[in-house]
Amino acid sequence: MNDKLNQTKSMPVSLLLDGRPCLVVGGGKVAFRKAGHLIDSGAEVTVVSPDLCDKFSELSIHHVARKFEPDDVDGMVLVFAATNDRYVNRQVLEHCRKKNILCSCVDGNWAQSDFTTPAIARHGSLTLTVATGGQSCRQAKMVKDSLARHLEMIETVELVVVGTDHHHLSLEQREPFHLTGPRSGRTGFMLMQLWGVHEFMILNTCNRVELIAVVSHETAHNGILRHVLGFDKLSDEQFYIHRGAEAFGHLCLVTAGMLSQTPGESHIAAQIKQTFDSARESGWAGSMMQEWVSSLLHVSKHIQTEIAPGLRFEEIEDLVLSYLEDRQTDLSEKKLLILGAGMVGQGLVANSFPKVGQIVWCYHRNRPELSRHWKNVELCDFNSIKDRLGDADIVVSAADAPGHLLHSGHAPFFDHEKEVTLIDLGMPRNIDPALKELSPEPILIDLDGLKQWHRSRMGNLNESLEKCRRIIGEHQEQYERIINSFQGRHA
Repeated sequence: MNDKLNQTKSMPVSLLLDGRPCLVVGGGKVAFRKAGHLIDSGAEVTVVSPDLCDKFSELSIHHVARKFEPDDVDGMVLVFAATNDRYVNRQVLEHCRKKNILCSCVDGNWAQSDFTTPAIARHGSLTLTVATGGQSCRQAKMVKDSLARHLEMIETVELVVVGTDHHHLSLEQREPFHLTGPRSGRTGFMLMQLWGVHEFMILNTCNRVELIAVVSHETAHNGILRHVLGFDKLSDEQFYIHRGAEAFGHLCLVTAGMLSQTPGESHIAAQIKQTFDSARESGWAGSMMQEWVSSLLHVSKHIQTEIAPGLRFEEIEDLVLSYLEDRQTDLSEKKLLILGAGMVGQGLVANSFPKVGQIVWCYHRNRPELSRHWKNVELCDFNSIKDRLGDADIVVSAADAPGHLLHSGHAPFFDHEKEVTLIDLGMPRNIDPALKELSPEPILIDLDGLKQWHRSRMGNLNESLEKCRRIIGEHQEQYERIINSFQGRHA
């Protein structure tokens, strides 16, 4: 018998019963609950039972005060056999079968019934149902009660951004808070356990770490998100929380690259897309976050079109070369060692090969393809780095690594008699700061230093930012439309 029950299959449906006749046979507490669900669905309910429990006085029903008779099922759309007599319930089921009327028994006859009812919770226009195929009503109720608490939170939806960046913390201060590798997964796991967190993604770039989330009003304001990110260790001036339309405006500026250390950069839009794809793959984000990301990309494109022509903008790989040309008299005599074969590493090689004498390109797992035009580019894997350090005049790390790729153990392999320029584009940093003692005139510059150098050449950005905010204001209806759709309202 148990094997048979385990094999019972069903199809969930939502019946439209408004104004349609339905029958409940029985007058106890179970019958009362079934009658209540039918009334909530708008059905015209008849209850057949010699007696009714006191709770039935709360319901608007037609009561037939007698025992069940076969003709009671005539004209009914749906019937519940809910007496405390298994034989009577079986009779009700058999008479319904003869007349092709759907019937559900609430006792041991349930497996022979036409349907079972799930545990139900309602909140406004939302209906939550949980079913176990009739095998564990207690488990279904427990899950329903747990999830029902979530329904009220869904009614209040806010976009929230909790983060910190180069404007709030120095690179050294910011480094411990970056969420890469397993740390990102652990943080995501904790957020998944929180009531009121509907969807989220974690943006982790070289100069910022942000939690971007769609949450309930309570969760947006109770401080739990700050705690999960570890920002409870920071003062209020060292991080930021943006909510609602303010969060939308902030994210538009971020996606357009206007809050980057190199304002106007386009890489950040690709990073936003990758962040969303990763969050969706992890089960953190879905249709809610996808709408926000699509809207952000649309607005940021408008900003880039209007603002970028007036900016002296350089992508990070262009910026590295500009910095080197500013400091080095003749790059054609230099040997450049590039660590990392990702998007930035590839850009560095592509930009450098016409100007730099020799390039050694180090990769970790995936061996990159070399263009036939790159005659002065040589490949090596990370295991061979120490053998290439002695000849290097410039080392640029553009790898995605959780820690130092070059550390004090590599110091003996450098040529200490010449000036070596070290540029660390990693976050967390890939080059141990102790290596700046390599030569009599060491040069070690990290992302913050490189971008500060760039900003010093750009002048005042306030006018451009003000124009960006006006553009964002023109798209305010997008924010309102999305937030209203989440809350079940018409924009």
